[in-house]
Amino acid sequence: MSVAASGVVIADAGPLIGLARIGQLDLLPQLFGRVTVTSFVADEVLAGGTFADQALLQAAFAQDWLVVVPMDDLGPHAWHVLCRDLMSLHQIDMGEASAMVLAQQWRDEQAKSVLLLIDDHRGRQAALHCAVATMGTAGLLVLAKQTGRIAAIKPLLLALRQAGYFLSDRLIQAVLLQAGE
Repeated sequence: MSVAASGVVIADAGPLIGLARIGQLDLLPQLFGRVTVTSFVADEVLAGGTFADQALLQAAFAQDWLVVVPMDDLGPHAWHVLCRDLMSLHQIDMGEASAMVLAQQWRDEQAKSVLLLIDDHRGRQAALHCAVATMGTAGLLVLAKQTGRIAAIKPLLLALRQAGYFLSDRLIQAVLLQAGE
C-alpha cells in the first residue's frame, strides 16, 4: 500500500530528474502509488534536452503510475493567468507554476489532500504561500527509509550531489539527523 492512498501526489521536474540520476525513480510508485505531472512538467523532463538519465524518465512516463494531465483539461479556469501570476510573483518556471495551480485546483475542487513534490527553493516558498504541502527529493528519501524501502540515505544524497544536484552541507546534515544516520 502506498503512503498517499487517500490523497493526490503531483510532481515537478526536479524530484523526477534527481531520482532518475541516482536510479531511484521506482521509489515514487512504491511510496505514492500514482504520481501526476502537468503537461508542462512532462515537456520539461522529456523535451528539455538530452541528458544521461533521460531514457529512465522516458520509461517512467510509459508506465501507468506516472500520469500526465494536460493543462487544457482543467476546464474553464484561467489557469494560464494563475501560472503567469505565480511565475511573475515568485520567479518560478512554468512547470513549477503549473504543478502548483493543479495542486490548488484539485485541493479546492475535489477536497483531497495534495502533496507537491518540488525541490526548487522559490517553488517551495510559492507553494507555502499558496498553502500547498510540499516534499523535496531529500524528504522522499527520508520517507523511503522510514518505510523500509531503502536502508540508508547518505549514499544516495552523496550520489545526488556527485550527479550535479545542489545539496548544501547543512541540508545533508539535517536530513541525516532526521533519518537517524
